[in-house]
Amino acid sequence: MSYTIKYNRTSNHIGGLTVRTTGGGKDMGDHVSDYSQNACGSLTRYRFADGESFNYLVDVLETARKAGGRKLCKTCEKAAEAELERMDEAVKMAEVEERMAAATPTYGFPEVADADTPESASVPSVSANEDHSGETMAEKAATKNDVNTDQGKAVLEQIDANIERAKSLAEADNVDALKELNDETEALISSLSGKDSIKAKKAKRDAFTAASTAQEKPKAEVKKVTEGTVAPKTWDQYEGTKELASLGAEKLAEGVRMHLKASMVAKDVAAVVFDMWTRIPNTTGAPDILGDMDPSKKASGAMLRLAGEGFEDNFDNRQALKRLARSVQDQRTDVRAEWLRSLDEDTEIAAERRALMASVLEGKPEDEKASEWVANVYGTSTMGVTEKKRLEYQAKKEAAELEAAKRKGAEGGEGEGEGEDEEEVAEDTSTPDERVAAVVKKILSDFKKAKPEDFESASEEVKEAARAQLEQVNKALKAMITATL
Repeated sequence: MSYTIKYNRTSNHIGGLTVRTTGGGKDMGDHVSDYSQNACGSLTRYRFADGESFNYLVDVLETARKAGGRKLCKTCEKAAEAELERMDEAVKMAEVEERMAAATPTYGFPEVADADTPESASVPSVSANEDHSGETMAEKAATKNDVNTDQGKAVLEQIDANIERAKSLAEADNVDALKELNDETEALISSLSGKDSIKAKKAKRDAFTAASTAQEKPKAEVKKVTEGTVAPKTWDQYEGTKELASLGAEKLAEGVRMHLKASMVAKDVAAVVFDMWTRIPNTTGAPDILGDMDPSKKASGAMLRLAGEGFEDNFDNRQALKRLARSVQDQRTDVRAEWLRSLDEDTEIAAERRALMASVLEGKPEDEKASEWVANVYGTSTMGVTEKKRLEYQAKKEAAELEAAKRKGAEGGEGEGEGEDEEEVAEDTSTPDERVAAVVKKILSDFKKAKPEDFESASEEVKEAARAQLEQVNKALKAMITATL
């Protein structure tokens, strides 16, 4: 029998349950097309995605209760538990019938009395498995033992005792005794019934299996771990990384939904990403501040996927998320650079960060800054990409202004000031029609030179400065247009 987890965004369901009512409908394998024939009507009323499939109902039930962080449908859960109860009853009855058919009487009157047989041969013998009440373990296993009653609790205690004994037998490699104990314990477990008995059975079976598995003994000679190696983990196994990924995803999704300025959101998200990286070790065991390790890359990818679930999935929002992600990449280098520079500060936070980088700072000369030393070890810089772009832009702007001043000085010579006065006088003597025509002509000429793609590809800092100036231009243009009405 195969069971399949069916799910949507909020809930899990179980397909393949045989608990159905009678009636029409087409058998689809894991559910019937007619609503009246399924334990859960949602399977035929709605469409679900297919999850994992299992051969055992107990496995699919446990997985469906937690798969994807979704809730298991209560109707499906009750139906599965009812079906498990029915299965256990059938197995238990089969075991009892088998034992009764194969059992040899241990006491009572012999069928044929041998004349040479001593009278003591007919005396009832007492089994080692018989308790003080006279009831043997086999008799207990042959009856129902409700886990909520005193009798059921006593059976649970006996099972626990068997589990403890199994550990000793496993360590002693006593295979025969362990097999006998396994049969006895399984019979007791199968006899359990009542509310929560299914969970109890699975827990006890798992515990006995674990106890009866011999633990590998440590070797006399332990191989020395190579210096610098780190046990592999997935990105979400490091402390705090899952929470940080969710936090970064929320900030990204909010930025997309609210159409916030990219530079405002990117810096916050970049700080969250870098925080995750500092919690993940690289191959030397030091913090992966470069984000080169596979867990670091997967952490960033998981954050983007989570962010995509936080807003309506359409083209505009997806493009906004891509642009925001690119901006975050640039801002990450700025966050790292600021973090490195903070190593030189005399603060409590700086001391904690230096302690985190203790293995990297070993051997640092006293006259060298901690920030420069760590940056050189990692092969990075104490200046971020956006910071470099900002300085480059400022340098180009100052060079252009200097060149313009030189050119203007060359044209006007030492009488530069007089030339400006003459130009102002010339403007004052022109007519309003001439001045309006000249201004409009220059505006149109400048607009033709502007390329929208240049504005889109510019850095966030340049965009921000240009936006403020263009808003002033827009206000001035509106005033000019209003004056012509």
